[in-house]
Amino acid sequence: MAAPDGTRLGRASPLIKARVATKDPARTLGFVEQTTLFVVAIKKTDALALLDGFTESARQRARIFAQQLADLDSSTRQARLALAFGARDDAPTRLKALLAEAPAGLKAAVLAQLPPALRPSTAGLAAPAATASPALVALASRLIREATR
Repeated sequence: MAAPDGTRLGRASPLIKARVATKDPARTLGFVEQTTLFVVAIKKTDALALLDGFTESARQRARIFAQQLADLDSSTRQARLALAFGARDDAPTRLKALLAEAPAGLKAAVLAQLPPALRPSTAGLAAPAATASPALVALASRLIREATR
C-alpha cells in the first residue's frame, strides 16, 4: 500500500527531499516582521517608538528587522512591501495607462515582460514578436514594477 506522498514506505527519499524547493527563510515573515514592515512603511520616523509595544524578545527582533529595512534602498524596500502585502489594487489600470503612453518599441517590451497574472488585464493587446534590446527590457521591467507597487 502506497503512502500519501507517493513512496512505498511512507517517507520521502532523501533524493526527492533534495529536489523539493523549500521556502526561502529570509522571505518568510512572521507576525513581528510583518508588523515591523508595515510600521516602517507607514511611520518611518516614529517606527522605533511604535515597536516598543512588543514584548522584550519580539521588540529586539523588530528593532533588528527595522534597522535592516532602513538600510535598504527605497526600491528594494518597496519590493519587500509588495511581496509581503501584495500588488496595488489599481495595478491593471496603471499598466493600461503605461501602455497607452509608451512608444511602440517600449510597449512591445512591456507586453513581453508582463507577468502571467497581469496579462488578462491587457487581453486585447498582443505582444509583437520583435526582440528588444537588453536596456529596453530592463526599462520595461522597471516600469512594470513601478506600476504594480
